[in-house]
Amino acid sequence: MKKTNLWVLASALTLFPGASAPVWAQQETPTPATTFFGVLNDTTLDRLLAEAVAGNLELQAAEASVDGAGAVRAEGVLNLAPVVTARGGFTRQRLASSTFPTLDGAGFPDQNLWDAGVNTSWEVDVFGRLRNTLSARNALEDAASENVLDVRIAVAADVAQAYFDVRGTQGQLAVARRNAENQRRTLELTQQRLDAGQGNAFDVERARTQLNLTLAAIPSLERRLADAQYHVAVLLGRSPGELAAELDKEGRLPDLPAVLPVPAADRVARDRPDVVRSQWEWAASSAMVGAARADYLPRLSLTGGIGYTASALDSFGNTGTFGYSFGPVITWPLFDLGRVKARVDAARAREAEARARYNHAVLRAAEQLESAAMRYRTERTRLDYLVEAAAASERAAELAQDRYRGGIADFFEVLDAERTLLAAQDQLAQVRTDASHAYVALFEAIGER
Repeated sequence: MKKTNLWVLASALTLFPGASAPVWAQQETPTPATTFFGVLNDTTLDRLLAEAVAGNLELQAAEASVDGAGAVRAEGVLNLAPVVTARGGFTRQRLASSTFPTLDGAGFPDQNLWDAGVNTSWEVDVFGRLRNTLSARNALEDAASENVLDVRIAVAADVAQAYFDVRGTQGQLAVARRNAENQRRTLELTQQRLDAGQGNAFDVERARTQLNLTLAAIPSLERRLADAQYHVAVLLGRSPGELAAELDKEGRLPDLPAVLPVPAADRVARDRPDVVRSQWEWAASSAMVGAARADYLPRLSLTGGIGYTASALDSFGNTGTFGYSFGPVITWPLFDLGRVKARVDAARAREAEARARYNHAVLRAAEQLESAAMRYRTERTRLDYLVEAAAASERAAELAQDRYRGGIADFFEVLDAERTLLAAQDQLAQVRTDASHAYVALFEAIGER
């Protein structure tokens, strides 16, 4: 099974012209946990990824399928060798007198028959039916191994995305709670001004409305946080509520690299596990066409047997109890070629299907790589703008509060500034999550081994 380092490619492109590849992109034996996500320096994420490799149930199922494919391949190897079986038995019989008319109705007495020996049969693979079948099983075992790599990538991507959902939602919760606290102070200020005869009830009610709208968003964010925590636990093979307390400690989304090396699309199309798996499945279906076509031709088998047959158990080995048989057997479905043709046609159809799936996998890999690279670039650009927008909104809200306290501006200016601040900070938190998801999508599109 090939081990290809997609991050050390001479033809690697960058998302931004003129950017140099980071040091971590040149490691010799990268893994999803230590290379792509390890650069984020998030120890919690690294630990979750390692735990998922050991505990994820889908990954365990994929690994079990490799064992099953290996057992089927081993059976194909054994089919090339002779089949030897031991036999042994006891029969009590009476022959019908009508079978022998010359006995004038006198029947045979009851007889005991003891039999033991060894039988053997060997299909001589003259036309390659068994060899083609074995080739198909070898290819299917390789396909199962590639599927393990593909599932491992998918699991790592799912864990990272769910973890980013946890941290992103925690960020949005922090924004909502912080803004709610600011708006609560604004409500207290307007109430104090009203009590002092300097404000009006309209401003108080508007401040209360703003606060309650912000508080109303918090329960749905808390539900989203719990859902994301439960999902991480399931991906790790743990019960849904088991990990919630562990991830309840508030954290932040890791800082993402501004530039990432992106391998050439043709390299990804050749090396991604799902593409290689489709290629092996195509090879297996092609081999099965050869196995099916071999049924047009005769099969040659060598059969034989050796053993003892006696009327009493203690007579085994006596003169006359030993016997053997040996000879070639040729079978040919001369009058059943229609069924053979149907099986060949079905095998060819499966080969055409596998070929189409492989070609589609190649195109899909190239599409996903280009799309993920563009998505990450645009999300990073949006993030940079929103960082500036959120900072400007925070300064504007502080200025509006100062102007309101000084009697220079009315309360509408404060409310508008706070609404703008909440929207900017909430959107920034959401885009941080979106950018993290784009980072995961790029990892999955590259399909790093």
